[in-house]
Amino acid sequence: MRCAWLLLVPAGLAAQQPDSVPRDTLPAIVVSATRADRPLSRTAAAVSTVGRADISTARPTLGLDEALGGIPGVVIQNRYNFSLDQKLSIRGAGARAAFAVRGVKVLVDGIPQTLPDGQGQLTNLDLSEVDHIEVERGSASALFGNATGGVISIWTDPATSSALSEDARVVAGQSDGGRSWSKWSSTTRARVGDGSLMLTAAHLSYQGERNHSAADQRDVNSRLQLPLSAHWSLAAVADYGDDPRADNPGALTGAELHANADAAAPLNLSRNAGKAVTQGQGGVTVRRAFDNGGEADATLFGFTRDLDNPQTFAFIRLQRLDYGARFTLAQPFAIRSFPQVLTTGFDVQRTRDDRVNFNYVGATATADTSRQLDQLEHVTEVGPFVQSAVTLTTRLTATAGLRYDWVSFQVDDRLVDPVKALSNPSYLNDSGRRLMRAFSASLGAAFAATEGLTVYANTGSSFETPTTTELANRPDTVGGFNPLLQPQRAWNTEVGARGESSGGLRWSVAVFQTDVHDELIPFQEPSSSQRTFYRNAGRARHRGVELGADATPVSGLRLSVTYTYSHFRYTNYRYAVDTTAYVLDGRPLAGIPEHWLRALVGVHPWGVSGAWLELETVHASSQLVNDTLSTRAEGYWRSDLRVGWGGAVGGIRLDPFVAVQNLFNHHYVGSVTVNATAGRYYEPAPGRSFYLGLEVH
Repeated sequence: MRCAWLLLVPAGLAAQQPDSVPRDTLPAIVVSATRADRPLSRTAAAVSTVGRADISTARPTLGLDEALGGIPGVVIQNRYNFSLDQKLSIRGAGARAAFAVRGVKVLVDGIPQTLPDGQGQLTNLDLSEVDHIEVERGSASALFGNATGGVISIWTDPATSSALSEDARVVAGQSDGGRSWSKWSSTTRARVGDGSLMLTAAHLSYQGERNHSAADQRDVNSRLQLPLSAHWSLAAVADYGDDPRADNPGALTGAELHANADAAAPLNLSRNAGKAVTQGQGGVTVRRAFDNGGEADATLFGFTRDLDNPQTFAFIRLQRLDYGARFTLAQPFAIRSFPQVLTTGFDVQRTRDDRVNFNYVGATATADTSRQLDQLEHVTEVGPFVQSAVTLTTRLTATAGLRYDWVSFQVDDRLVDPVKALSNPSYLNDSGRRLMRAFSASLGAAFAATEGLTVYANTGSSFETPTTTELANRPDTVGGFNPLLQPQRAWNTEVGARGESSGGLRWSVAVFQTDVHDELIPFQEPSSSQRTFYRNAGRARHRGVELGADATPVSGLRLSVTYTYSHFRYTNYRYAVDTTAYVLDGRPLAGIPEHWLRALVGVHPWGVSGAWLELETVHASSQLVNDTLSTRAEGYWRSDLRVGWGGAVGGIRLDPFVAVQNLFNHHYVGSVTVNATAGRYYEPAPGRSFYLGLEVH
């Protein structure tokens, strides 16, 4: 792992990487989130990269909020609930997620962690092994399909210069209330012929900051990179995750929040809400490099997932099989006198979910109780695409892309209710099919005005389907898929600039507008407590400004600031409940803070070899928690302090560190459940806590 003191070296620290750098300091940055390795100075999109130092050094590595906090436009609201994961959104996409990641395509080493229905999870990922993360914000459907927010591409690096190397890491923490947690990880790298192998094992034991919020996670991940010849190479991954416990404390009412923020919702306690999951995943990628600079990639992948998920409304048992293939061919050639890189390819992915929901008898539900839902679900996505990047001048590059997505949802109902069938034969079979398809297009231009400045603009459409869970959760409680729920479509327009100055300042700015049609909105019904359903809003408009800056004004001092302004409004949204009609035109979208600020100060004290200190502060403004009410979750400030040292002792590299989270013990809400029933909106964040750790290389 990178030495801790590199947190304060300008070249290794920028969460917002520049599009170009002086030739005598750093090579030009190349990104792959565009499905073709391209210089950032030639990329007409808001793309940011995060290096290992800002991902894992002196951090708990419990969630993506630690790694992506320095990227503008990315808002992560931490539920501190391992059963539901963090709520991650890019430009508003994903903010509606009741669990897991929605609206954003997630890849690890080029292999999708997002299902064909658009739902993504990171059960197998351990952040301590991640080398870097690339994030493309905005419409990415023209290349990646079912997503409106963008792409998060996570990369590990098994390469090693020695025959065998070992990195070990242990972290342990405790809250002011006395609850503790610990995590260890071990990464072994070895040479395999001309290639390399990496094996990582990790274990998290988490008591939880709230009642009924404990978690137990175990992961084993392996990576193999192997050159096959001068032009051919192979990369293989194999991951296994076993999470036997992830309790779900549920959201609280305002009264419960103020009485005891560590409490759990009573029904979550009585039903032992949470999940236990095991997941295995594998994939193989073969690459062919051509003499003209082109490249072809072909990937086969698959995973299985077994889930026991007691919720407040039912006990869910899910067995999942997902598999697919990806192919990309990038070839340079000229159109008359204009150099061009043409990228073509396709994605094919299929998911098979065997889903059974059991009713509760008292506080328990088992396979012996009656079935509420029993169905077999298949989702198939096919997506061919093409993108052309043409160099019009030495400074100007134009990019255009087109993709067609065909997403088929099929459900086979295995639950027959003979009593209801006597009066209504339609209850015999709720099987059915939903087909959702769309073309997505993009057009952009990037202008390298100077060696350190790039200006760009782009426009494009996006397409996002409901997930199988969102389709299966029907307010009318019958089986099958909701026939009324439609895919969300959007058109995004963006202008931006990024650059750096000779004084060590790196910066970026982006201004965007996204017009969304049929935005998917979560809501709950009093008759089904804490179960989330979805409906389509007519239209919404997302406008925003994203700013990022990273500077080293003097040796040993780093300053970093990220600011996101989100002006998201319904432009045409009307619906009725019973006899009450609601007109929400012009109203802000719930669950999204309008202002999001992150500031970091890093100090490498003069005269203290290897020592460093970081103070990081995050601010979120207040946010609505309901589409129709004026109720808000209050805004907050939270500060974290990290102190560490890095040096060699007896030929072994040691990096000890200690940290205080929520330094000033502010009480705040980390995330909200939008449009919840009975006022259960609030998911509180923990108070002050401490942790210490050691990295050994």
